[in-house]
Amino acid sequence: MELEDVKSRLPKTAMITKTLFEGSDIVFYTKNKDFFVNGSSDIKALVSEIRKRINLRPDQSITLAEDKAREKIRTIVPKEAEIQDILFEPEFGKVIILAQKPGIVIGKTGETLREIKKETFWNPEIQRMPGFRSKIVNKAREIVHEEAKYRQQFLNKIGQKIQLKKGSKEGWVRFSALGSFGEVGRSCIFLQTKESKVLLDCGVNTGSNEMNPYIDAPEFDLESLDAVIISHAHLDHSGFAPYLYEYGYKGPLYTTLPTRDVMTLLQLDFIDVLQRETGKAPYTSMGIKNAIKHSITLDYNEVCDITPDMRLTFQNAGHILGSALTHIHIGEGLHNLLYTADLKFGPTKLLEPAYMGFSRIESMILESTYGAPKDIIPSKREADMNLMEVIKRTINRKGKVIIPAFAVGRAQEVMVVLADEYSRGELEVPVYLDGMIWNATAIHTTYPEFLSRRLQNQIFHQNNNPFSSEVFKRVASMNERKSVIENKEPCVILTTSGMITGGPIMEYLKCLAYDNKNTLVFIGYQAEGTMGSRIQKGWRDIPMTENDGTKHMLKIEAEVETVEGFSGHSDRNQLINYVAKLRSKPDRIFLNHGERSKSLNLASTLHRMFKVETSVPSNLDAVRLK
Repeated sequence: MELEDVKSRLPKTAMITKTLFEGSDIVFYTKNKDFFVNGSSDIKALVSEIRKRINLRPDQSITLAEDKAREKIRTIVPKEAEIQDILFEPEFGKVIILAQKPGIVIGKTGETLREIKKETFWNPEIQRMPGFRSKIVNKAREIVHEEAKYRQQFLNKIGQKIQLKKGSKEGWVRFSALGSFGEVGRSCIFLQTKESKVLLDCGVNTGSNEMNPYIDAPEFDLESLDAVIISHAHLDHSGFAPYLYEYGYKGPLYTTLPTRDVMTLLQLDFIDVLQRETGKAPYTSMGIKNAIKHSITLDYNEVCDITPDMRLTFQNAGHILGSALTHIHIGEGLHNLLYTADLKFGPTKLLEPAYMGFSRIESMILESTYGAPKDIIPSKREADMNLMEVIKRTINRKGKVIIPAFAVGRAQEVMVVLADEYSRGELEVPVYLDGMIWNATAIHTTYPEFLSRRLQNQIFHQNNNPFSSEVFKRVASMNERKSVIENKEPCVILTTSGMITGGPIMEYLKCLAYDNKNTLVFIGYQAEGTMGSRIQKGWRDIPMTENDGTKHMLKIEAEVETVEGFSGHSDRNQLINYVAKLRSKPDRIFLNHGERSKSLNLASTLHRMFKVETSVPSNLDAVRLK
């Protein structure tokens, strides 16, 4: 597609000064003020004709000076919007308005935005501020803003590569299993065609000695890698991506906005913990910064060309905030692959169930974390009741409830339950949040549009944000943690890490596990070999290492409970039901992200029920799809 040809289809009065590719989009810069404000109908007509997204931006010669534009915006936008800051990115002709109440900045049917555009000749972009203070929550946004000039050049380079070469209807498609096959952890799939080399996830296995994916496989070459796609922020899917950038990769990383922000939080904590506990980490904060700098964020249902022969679409996976099912259309109808990563096809208070309306799927890579016949999760209502029963029983004997939880997803699901119980007067003790949970929750308040419709209704229409409930108290220092531990009053402690592999939970365990009035409650998956898995299986004498290196055995006298039903994964029935409900039935299903016995059992069941080809590859297997 020639840019000059596209440009020629606009009226000459548009006064286009620059035309360029930017990722999968086409960008026009205009110095005609009227066309910038009112030319949307011409742009829409052209989009319909060429079937490409087009961004219309102001030439810098027509934009209002930044100080005057800032003043004008504050005049136009009602004070109730609580604008926190106004930033400018001249490279993109964009003004970023950070506000507590974006809806007021937008105005009824977008009228306030149109007024800003008309008066300043800048393209306004609205960003929601977190519901409560957090230093780290805006880190990714800050990096993207600071690197605006570099990102414009980077996106243009990617655009040239994608757009100037067309995919073929002929060819081959294959993937290599670089991690997560026959195991839970280090998800990494290398997808190849004649034209493209793309990585689907790049995670670590924090509970194993074999932590990193097999990027030393002979077919994987970092220099020829075209794109990285991250399905969601959990470290077993995103935790190794910065390594690629630290060692020379300079290509795009595709993900959703919440995933970009949450994975920044988790990755920074990951390397910090490794440095403190082992003195080394696989990458530094510079690798994380470079991953953010090269990120391209997509909304659900947004179609995006990522290579000359691959078109990517994300859809809601229902697993954690921003988690995505990855659908890749290859060639001009050559093949369609659905990579589910982690999905939840069942009701939760936090998120909507996984999307199922794909029009074409030939091959599917499906998770099987809970794929065994006995992996049946209780209903959500039952799970909530069971959790509250354990909490009330512990409080009645003046004990403390310690809940190790993943900072993202499970913690917030439990928070919504506890906030509801508190609002009804059923919970009368404080809930302490330790570790990354506070910062992760702040990100949830930043992107409420990714939450369930029920929660959106609470937040937007009832002014009842459960994450802001006064029942929650932040533990922000070691002294505050010590105070919570030494306080004799009953309470609930929600803390990382979810599998007891490090973090604040270790301190609570050492100080509170000896008392049989207390209860340790597992609500999430405990990977084989982790401390959490051992305790869950009945171990009560646990080896512990102090900060000075001395070792001793910790005897657990506290009650130990597992409350099923809070997992962000689908159970066996939900996985089967998901395949049954898919609009397009796949011809082949590959099982990953599960212990091998579970993957094999689920594969056999799916083959028998749906008469489709199923298989369970092993790590380092290469599979031809087409």
